[in-house]
Amino acid sequence: MFLSLFHRYGYIYKPYGSSGWLSANEEWKLTDSEILKAAANVHPKYLVGCRSGRASKFAVIDIDAGSKYHNASSLKKICSLLEKAGILETNLYRSSESGGWHLYIFFDAPISSKDLRNQLFQLFRLHEFEIAKGTLEIFPHPGDGREGSRSLGQGLRLPLQRGFAWLNQDTQVVRDERDELSPYEALAMFYQDMTCSVNSYHSFHQLKGYVERLAATKEKIVSSVSSIDKKAADVVPIRRVAEYQCAEDAISAVKSVFCKLPPGIHADIWIRGREYYSVGLTGPSQRADAIYSLSHYLFYGDPQNAIAPMGYGYESERQWVIEEILKTKHHGQSKDIDHGRCDAVLQIERAASWVPAHKRGKDLVKYEAKIPASWAKNNAKRAGLACRKIKAAVEDFQEGNQQFSVRDLAIKSGVSIRTLYKHQELWKKAQDDLLKLQNGLESSRLESVIHEYNAGVGVASSKSNPPDLSVSKDMPPGRLAARRIIYELSMRDRQKKRLEAQADSRVFEASETKWRDRVASLVEINVLEEPLEKVKALVNVLGHMLQTAPCAEDLEWLQLHMRKLKGQMIEREEKLTLKSKSEKLMGDPNSRFKAIKFLSF
Repeated sequence: MFLSLFHRYGYIYKPYGSSGWLSANEEWKLTDSEILKAAANVHPKYLVGCRSGRASKFAVIDIDAGSKYHNASSLKKICSLLEKAGILETNLYRSSESGGWHLYIFFDAPISSKDLRNQLFQLFRLHEFEIAKGTLEIFPHPGDGREGSRSLGQGLRLPLQRGFAWLNQDTQVVRDERDELSPYEALAMFYQDMTCSVNSYHSFHQLKGYVERLAATKEKIVSSVSSIDKKAADVVPIRRVAEYQCAEDAISAVKSVFCKLPPGIHADIWIRGREYYSVGLTGPSQRADAIYSLSHYLFYGDPQNAIAPMGYGYESERQWVIEEILKTKHHGQSKDIDHGRCDAVLQIERAASWVPAHKRGKDLVKYEAKIPASWAKNNAKRAGLACRKIKAAVEDFQEGNQQFSVRDLAIKSGVSIRTLYKHQELWKKAQDDLLKLQNGLESSRLESVIHEYNAGVGVASSKSNPPDLSVSKDMPPGRLAARRIIYELSMRDRQKKRLEAQADSRVFEASETKWRDRVASLVEINVLEEPLEKVKALVNVLGHMLQTAPCAEDLEWLQLHMRKLKGQMIEREEKLTLKSKSEKLMGDPNSRFKAIKFLSF
């Protein structure tokens, strides 16, 4: 099955130590042994890659290490976009030592390479992704196919070669290194990905239908907007409208984060606010600009750094976040903030409470995400089915007292590894219990036969003699004095370094204690009693504190706490949405039957 994935003609290769790939003769055929030697990391000369044939059972999204999409938020957008289009199973790998990513999509049947690439290309292009070499590439790449053209398309590096690794799709951390596995183990793991995380042929048709509907909707919107623009072009403005000038590099940087330019955003001010959020004040006379820029930055949020937007209706929460940032990161550059003077607080309040003229005197409506009930019902059904499969598989392993790995559980239950890690509470304890039981049996067997390996008295060879100490050499006086001088100098140097290290450690311990005390005071806030807006602001403040964590343990602990907070926030938003919808239905006499049915669901 592994060998059947790859087209054999027009392959590419790269000699070890070379910087570029070469194309083989179109008539040369890549043999099974050459593919297996490359996958086993025993090929004597080359790294090997293949071009696509007429049909393919997999697709790859290639993201280089230097790409603007090589980050957690962009990867999450790509995976959610694929899931929305019907592609539910994906596998993330590190392609080579350079750190690039290959996101594999396996199918259970061959699909036209040209059609598969076109659908994926249209999907990402319609969502304003930049598809270019070094940024984001899509495989299979069968070439343009134009009349008279000899282009064979682009080749793709074969998996399992040097630098290849399995990555956790949620954290992008290396799960298994290829160099630490034998060829058989590596091939078996990749085979399990092919079989456990496979998409059906029907998924491709769902992708195709989704792209067609999306293209038709966008064409309709563009045509309607163009007609509106034509009508608006006939209107002569009475007053001159001042245009905001901004540098192109700032606009492109904001577009890379939001995938488009949000309405009303000032790109250079947003970027300055982002710098103040992460670094703080770096010089005198920056307080006013920092307050203004931070208010603008928090208003729109930062998807790349998981900063939730705090727009209209979040004025008090935005003010609190700005105060916390400037208190912890003013670095002594603002005397007003350092001494807690009211002028600084009033300036922050004025900046956070400012609204444009057309919004003044109106009720500011907060944005609330609304999840359709049909989506929630469908997700609950899928999650329940996956949990039942996992429980049944675990019970089978427990009945046979058989130890199992995550991949064994994935094969037996038919559930993807990504879903298994979301429901660790169903199988982790059973896995640990079976492991302890197996270790107990092995230790008891070892104790029963350990007397066979005890050596008796006198078993050493009679010819064993102690080392001869009769030979000795005198140290010359000059060499002995030189050694004493060197030893004295080295001891002085060690003492100096030890004193410097002690001073640095005292400074670090003081800052570490201050950071932990501040985080402890924030964590003590009871989020269940606070309004949802305050919880969202608290998450943003903790995200700011996350960037200055003194050690890895504090970083991991705060990350786990923030995940818990975000989960509680999403759960409360869903409950508020259901409550408002039910109240609206009960208020309408004609819809009481629908309300009763909705509440019973």
